[in-house]
Amino acid sequence: MHRIDTPTAQKDKFGQGKNGFTNGDPATGRRATDLNSDMWDAVQEEVCTVIEAAGIPLSKGEHTQLHAAIGRLIYEQVKTRLEKNQNGADIPNKPLFLQNVGLVDVLFKGDGRFLAGTFVSDAIDRTSIGARAATGCQFMRAHQAPDAPDQVSFWQIITLS
Repeated sequence: MHRIDTPTAQKDKFGQGKNGFTNGDPATGRRATDLNSDMWDAVQEEVCTVIEAAGIPLSKGEHTQLHAAIGRLIYEQVKTRLEKNQNGADIPNKPLFLQNVGLVDVLFKGDGRFLAGTFVSDAIDRTSIGARAATGCQFMRAHQAPDAPDQVSFWQIITLS
């Protein structure tokens, strides 16, 4: 695509280097912009490329093809995107998604790994979480001391402030 560049084009009509068209002015002797095949071939092919890319055959009698093509092309892109109201349920390959964002080891329960939810084991933890809620981000992780395998895992609260 290019802007009109015939000798009668209105120079810099839309800013420096952005020529436009003029109807001319008989009083001043300014001629109307001459049209050339380069300009119209460019316009034609730009428009036809959009229509054909949408899979719509060109039809001389139809005057809504560009509109239909743009709508179809946008729809084709939108339907491959995630829906906000699905809250991630429409992610096709969740394990790959977690890997791509670097969360594979973060969202699984286990020693030294963060949990994907919250769990409060007793009143002390509830008080602790409530008292520190304003300080920043909090995570809880399951932890079992290696020297006490017979003991139940305990919950460790980590606060990032």
